[in-house]
Amino acid sequence: MKEELKISIVMPVHNGESTLKETLKSLFDQSEEFDELVIIDDASKDGSTECIKNFLDGKKYKLVQNERQKGLAATCNKGIKEASGDLIVTLHQDIVLGKDALEKLVEPFADEEIIASTHVVTHPLEIWEKYDFWQKCFFARLAGKNFQGIDGKFDCFRKSALLRVGLFDEVHFRTAGEDGDIVPRLKKIGKIVDTKARIIHLHKVDPRFSWKNIVYKQAQYSEAQGALLARGRIWNPRTFVRSFFREILLVAFLIPYTRILSLVLIAIYSFSYTKIVFFREYKNKRIWLLPFFNIFLLFVSLAYSLRGFIYGKQRI
Repeated sequence: MKEELKISIVMPVHNGESTLKETLKSLFDQSEEFDELVIIDDASKDGSTECIKNFLDGKKYKLVQNERQKGLAATCNKGIKEASGDLIVTLHQDIVLGKDALEKLVEPFADEEIIASTHVVTHPLEIWEKYDFWQKCFFARLAGKNFQGIDGKFDCFRKSALLRVGLFDEVHFRTAGEDGDIVPRLKKIGKIVDTKARIIHLHKVDPRFSWKNIVYKQAQYSEAQGALLARGRIWNPRTFVRSFFREILLVAFLIPYTRILSLVLIAIYSFSYTKIVFFREYKNKRIWLLPFFNIFLLFVSLAYSLRGFIYGKQRI
């Protein structure tokens, strides 16, 4: 692959000091060689820049720093434009690449019809256990599970295909939703394939993570979903239900014939959504607040998905 296509790693960074070293180490431990590493620092306020320079001392790389925070979509686009490779591999700052992950990710591009490839991301329980209470609540739905698809964490794209579809939509998506927006645009011009490239999502272990962070993140993601719907990116009924099940539960409560069923489902949701926390953190006194907090998040989701749909943008 390296002899045929030039590989550029594009890495957006924002306050990633706690995980950057592990991510970069796993990248340089890969069996497949890459040709270029482009790092775009999106106005980090921690020691990210120093961490990058210290770890990559003596290695060839390109570091570009944004003077002000521009968001994930714009930062990725800037890195793609700076990169000279035929293949663009996006790499988030808080993941660890599995053995031969890069080789597996780029292997399908021997077929000229392939324009993008995906990875498998795992969320090990042993990492989840290191989080504080509220961070455990936020990541409860992911703990111990695997997911496949394009999310920017570790995906490969033909640069020509990205340029053809206009890159990530930084006008309508700032910090979320850009992945869900670009996939249907790419599918119109070529094939996207799943690979067995595996990564571990570390997330940032943050002892200051509070319930306010969860509200902010939920608002961020819901606004992105609303914007995706407004822009026609969510049209499949199954995808619609999966994306807006919280909103559906609340709307169903307003309909007389579905009110009782909705109330039952909301009660079940308030416990099942973070069930792993109830099982493993039952001695924590804050556990009594969790069902009510989960219900509160339903209203946050509804409010911000409506906002995203009305304005057609993800702005948080």
